[in-house]
Amino acid sequence: MNLLDSITGAAGFGLTGTTWVRLRGISVKDEYSGDTTAVDWTKPDTLRFRGALSSSSSTRTPDSLRDQTTSTAYLTVPDPTVDVKPGDRIRADPDDGRRWEATGYPARDVNGFTGWQPTCEIPLTEWRG
Repeated sequence: MNLLDSITGAAGFGLTGTTWVRLRGISVKDEYSGDTTAVDWTKPDTLRFRGALSSSSSTRTPDSLRDQTTSTAYLTVPDPTVDVKPGDRIRADPDDGRRWEATGYPARDVNGFTGWQPTCEIPLTEWRG
């Protein structure tokens, strides 16, 4: 065992957190044009992984018809190769009723000197109302 293993843990970055589920809608092709025209969320492709959520901000916008709350957060995942892309939905496991959407490309930063790639940072947004 070397010093890097002591810092990151033998199985990777020693990040505790919760279990999350990535939901990816299935692309639906138009039967006439063959182009992808919609996304079917009835039976999404799922992927379980661990990560820690860090809430960034939340804004409530009252309206004459409804109230809307927009929340932003970052999900830090110790596996830099986790398969998440913009448009994917993320939920906690067990399900707490919240649905986050990956609203940007996940950051997979790499140390320029050692090549060490500790985590993946996924920007998330949730809209309610």
